[in-house]
Amino acid sequence: MIAAAPASAAGLKVVSIDVEGGAATLFLTPEGKSLLIDTGWPAGFGEMPSPDGTQEAADRVVAAAKKLGIARLDYLILTHYHDDHAGGVTALMARMPVGTFIDHGDNSDPLKPGTPPEKLINTAAGEYARYLDAIKDHPRIIAKPGDVIRIGSLTDTIVASATHVIADPLPGAGAQNPDCNVPGHSMGNGENASSVASLLRFGKVTIAQFGDLSWDIEYQLACPVDKIGKVNLLLVTQHGSARVSSNPAQVAAMRPDVAIMPNGGKKGGDPEVIATVSAQKSLQGFWRLHESYAHPELSGDQSLIANLNPPQAAIDAVAAKPYEAPPDMGYNIEADVTADGGITVTNLRNGFSRTYRAAE
Repeated sequence: MIAAAPASAAGLKVVSIDVEGGAATLFLTPEGKSLLIDTGWPAGFGEMPSPDGTQEAADRVVAAAKKLGIARLDYLILTHYHDDHAGGVTALMARMPVGTFIDHGDNSDPLKPGTPPEKLINTAAGEYARYLDAIKDHPRIIAKPGDVIRIGSLTDTIVASATHVIADPLPGAGAQNPDCNVPGHSMGNGENASSVASLLRFGKVTIAQFGDLSWDIEYQLACPVDKIGKVNLLLVTQHGSARVSSNPAQVAAMRPDVAIMPNGGKKGGDPEVIATVSAQKSLQGFWRLHESYAHPELSGDQSLIANLNPPQAAIDAVAAKPYEAPPDMGYNIEADVTADGGITVTNLRNGFSRTYRAAE
């Protein structure tokens, strides 16, 4: 159902920041409290120097924060230590003060003993070491399933962390999940499986931001009973990557009203995930940070895509470079959420927006 939200209602701002297949989601409460989940790539990866003036992911995060009037981040959650999520921490801290850091604890992708220092570049072990050094004088919370963090009028319930999930269903959840016949994929105990998964609540609206939570941990949250309950706004897990996240049993249990997929042109946005999200009868709108280079035929309504594909020659020029994308303007997707259940999503490329009502 699409309906107008009261223009005067003070609400929650949510920004899915384009860090070219990395991850960074910014929240600002009506009281001026801020939360950033993940920081995107380190310099030299993801987007290259771009026409919008950015040199690295931290530039885009800071630009999004300044646009909202944020001069200091109250909380920063690192879902895990892969470089597309944690790589921008040091550069971000050089540009903007941060209050409290939240993470899952020790790195779970260790290197073999005796690994030379040069091999630490762009590894979870290397990112974790740099992270610990950067935050040594800051408050740190090691998240545990069931922890509740209050950020002004925004409440964040940690539903998974360090491969563990909440023991009991949350209020409103607990129903048997009829979709639990989905075959499982074992993901082990690595960094994706360790992701800090946040279920955020603002008024009547519930928002899921699960980082790169793996398929098997999602299954634990969804089966045999649903531990999460209804989700109104879904930030699609792991950039929309198939067979590693977005377990159909979990997506079906959440019954999302609106989805935003923080994919890159050459990362995520896989056909299986698009099909899984699109198949939900509850879905009112499906927004994406990028069109897919590999599957432009799955684009759907381009008004809901922030960054369209560049010319094929530009795509071909970086085809052999897994961490590079053609320079672009880095358009974000913003959501304005009102406590009474309004969700207005806006594509900053074209100013196109739609307003939805959160269902129960």
